[in-house]
Amino acid sequence: DDPYMPNVPPGTQTMSFKQPALTEEEEKSQWFPDRYHCDACHIVVHNLGQAFQEAEKKIPKKKKRRVLGDIDIIEIVEDTCTKKGFDKYSVQEFSGSVVLKGPAFPERSGAGMSMGGGMWPTRYVIHCGQIAERFTEDEIYEYYRQGNLFHEVCLKYDCRGEVKGVPAVVDFRPTLSPEEEICKAEDKGTCKHSAKQEL
Repeated sequence: DDPYMPNVPPGTQTMSFKQPALTEEEEKSQWFPDRYHCDACHIVVHNLGQAFQEAEKKIPKKKKRRVLGDIDIIEIVEDTCTKKGFDKYSVQEFSGSVVLKGPAFPERSGAGMSMGGGMWPTRYVIHCGQIAERFTEDEIYEYYRQGNLFHEVCLKYDCRGEVKGVPAVVDFRPTLSPEEEICKAEDKGTCKHSAKQEL
């Protein structure tokens, strides 16, 4: 029994108010242990999707297609794979397991003792870099424009066999121009979703 969480009904998800108990690998390795790979990918995709959406919203609505250019795409991927991009994440004991906590996991919100710093920021940067090496920047953005970012980047690799569907928090949809919205509403087969920007 956890003295920090007395009288908790069976089956209730709980957060611990004591420091997460980490293994030696979790404390010292510069890479994420295997059991964190899916969640780490989840976080990278969440950050990328949000960054793409925010950048697209800055494109004038009068543009025929609200898509990013190559330089913007490369900068977003590079900026995402820095320690600053993951400063809102930590680890916390949740229902008896040590898990990653942050904006990509709204269901893991609430009080409890979290732990950050140490090797965790380095692990995020390395894992993000591995994803960036697996795909080109254009491929990553193309998956986002198709609404398949999590499916292509995580479900086929780090989350294969662990997650069956796409969590709502990473189910990103691109920012569309009025013309694209009409095309989508009319379900025309001529709608273009290419990531390449038309000048």
